[in-house]
Amino acid sequence: MTRLAAAAAALLALIAAAASAQPAGDLVALQADRQQWIQDTLWCGVGNVQIKYQDVSVRCDRVEVDLQTMVLRAEGNVILDRGETRMACDRVEFDLERKVGTMWQVQAFFPPLYHFKGERVEKLDETHYRFTEGVFTSCNLDAGTPPWTLEIRDALVEVEGYGHFRGAALKAKGVPVFYLPRLVWPLKRDRAAGLLVPNIGYSDVYGAYLGNAVFVPIGRSADTTFQLDLYSEGYVGLGDELRWAPAEDARGELFTSFVRDPETNKWEWRVLGRHNQLFPGGYALHAEVIDYSDIDFFQRFERTFDYNTLRSLYSYVTFSRNWGPQAANVRADHRETFFEQSGGTSTVVLERRPEAEYRLRSTPVGGSPLYLSMVAVAGQLYADRTATLRDSYTRLDLFPALSLLVPGWPWLNVTPAVGGRVTYYSKRYSADRTTFEDEPIYRRYLTGGLSIVGPSFSRVWTGRETKTKHLIEPRIEYQYVSDPGDPTQVPVFDERDSVLVTNRARFTLANRLFVKRGQGASREVGYLELSQDYSFSDPLTLGNPSLGLEPSNAGPFTAWLRVSPNQGTNIDARASVDAVTRNLTSTSLSGIVGGASGNLGLTWYTSFDPVSGGSVSSQTRVFAGIGPVRQPWRLEAHFAYDIKRQELLEQRYLVRWRGSCWTAYAEFRDYRIQPYPRRDYRVAIDFTGLGTFLDIHGSLGGAGQL
Repeated sequence: MTRLAAAAAALLALIAAAASAQPAGDLVALQADRQQWIQDTLWCGVGNVQIKYQDVSVRCDRVEVDLQTMVLRAEGNVILDRGETRMACDRVEFDLERKVGTMWQVQAFFPPLYHFKGERVEKLDETHYRFTEGVFTSCNLDAGTPPWTLEIRDALVEVEGYGHFRGAALKAKGVPVFYLPRLVWPLKRDRAAGLLVPNIGYSDVYGAYLGNAVFVPIGRSADTTFQLDLYSEGYVGLGDELRWAPAEDARGELFTSFVRDPETNKWEWRVLGRHNQLFPGGYALHAEVIDYSDIDFFQRFERTFDYNTLRSLYSYVTFSRNWGPQAANVRADHRETFFEQSGGTSTVVLERRPEAEYRLRSTPVGGSPLYLSMVAVAGQLYADRTATLRDSYTRLDLFPALSLLVPGWPWLNVTPAVGGRVTYYSKRYSADRTTFEDEPIYRRYLTGGLSIVGPSFSRVWTGRETKTKHLIEPRIEYQYVSDPGDPTQVPVFDERDSVLVTNRARFTLANRLFVKRGQGASREVGYLELSQDYSFSDPLTLGNPSLGLEPSNAGPFTAWLRVSPNQGTNIDARASVDAVTRNLTSTSLSGIVGGASGNLGLTWYTSFDPVSGGSVSSQTRVFAGIGPVRQPWRLEAHFAYDIKRQELLEQRYLVRWRGSCWTAYAEFRDYRIQPYPRRDYRVAIDFTGLGTFLDIHGSLGGAGQL
């Protein structure tokens, strides 16, 4: 008999023996270079052993399998796989039927991302393991000393549950960081309740800082985090972060915090929140809230870079619906704006209580070339500008408009438009604009317009793989607004209330450059616009009679260049020239150049005295980020500089290092703009699977030179 036939016969005998001991569908597949039956149900294999039973797979050098008890004893390069779990060990004793057993000298992987290496692992039942003398980590254990490990004396772990550790020592690159006699650690794909890693920090004003938080899931669609912060100078902070997502298109969050100020013995509070939800039928709900008991206190106390320079607070809730060319929404909001004055800070409060709005986009009327658009608004408003100029009132606003699409040529479009607007206010300003008077006021005016685009000219160049199109497009846009009456008695709330008499035209010459590569879509890569306004009534440039400069009905001459050669690069340059003196009035340059290894951004704005030509103000902001491809690090720097005054306004530096199983982050900001100049820092280290190990916030006091 040939060796192939003998192997086939042996394999058939093994299958027959397994079939006699197991019901159909639960056969044990056995394979090895050398194999023999010691007894009727005891099988031995040596060399390249492979065993499969249900969802369990075992590979090893030597094995004994008792098909009566379904217990196997394997040794030598043992690998036991079950689902996503893999355990490699020197030897194992395992019950294939009950899925329990013991492994010695183990290196194992447990989903979703944990590794274990140690003396022994006992699988106690379907989900529970006992570990003895080893280390846990989310890092690769085959690549030298892991960035972080959790060494344990023993542990009882539930898959998709919690790990209960005894004698746990956290080490970073083998260096002990802290020791805990007992530790409970969630080992779940889903969220798990528990204490988070403590945060520490220092401020020269508030002293040393220690904070901790506990995370609590609330069902499948919500969770919350409670926080406690303690400062050596007597400040105490309490906070909560509540997050929810009750539906696929609905989610929100609410952050509340309370801080006890030891100087006043008062509890100050802060609320930040938002909610967004989409409903069937085109309905949508959007809400956001931001409020402080004392914004000055929190701007001195706040540790985050984004909120400690706020000078306005805006909260709103909007319920809207869009259908076809129509849209309707109801909005309530509250806005507070803070102004620095010599006597302190003044506050302006504006509220909608609420306001309903209907909009109709330009829509053809029947089958005619006429197009109708409309805006209708009704609302209850409240304004608090001074101690006497504060009250609530009603505003009704209606603004329909008609435009005509004039038939013509493809290279020339002519669109005239007319409209009328009427606004009702239930109250008006007094003659000296210091109080409200209970007397309604109406404002009515007419609008008109004419848009002429063309004649347009273009030329196309065809290359081997690209097409380039240059389009020259002149435009004339005329606007007319009739006299709306005396504006001094109109209570001003937003842009609807500020109306200027207009009788002017804008002349524009636009150059557009498009590139199409292969079968892709055409893309605009360059745009150059030259424009100037001309008034048919009042002068747009006042001039200076004392210097012999007469007023002019022509406005500033402006040039606008936009270049975008690729997706990562965009440059925008603008300049305005006075119509009388021919001197520059303003220039601006902004842009970003990006690539795979980094990006560079610049914003530079300068304003000039049109008579003397000298600069009045000049400021720039620069951003640079470097992070080479396939490198773990990234550097960022931000600068804001007042060129005219030769003053640094802000500087900010950020370093991020992303390892295989950890991330480090460091940031420093020197903010020098009044009224709250400050220098802040933050250092954070996050261990994958363990969470934020270190998060240090601190303040170095007021701004100063480094």
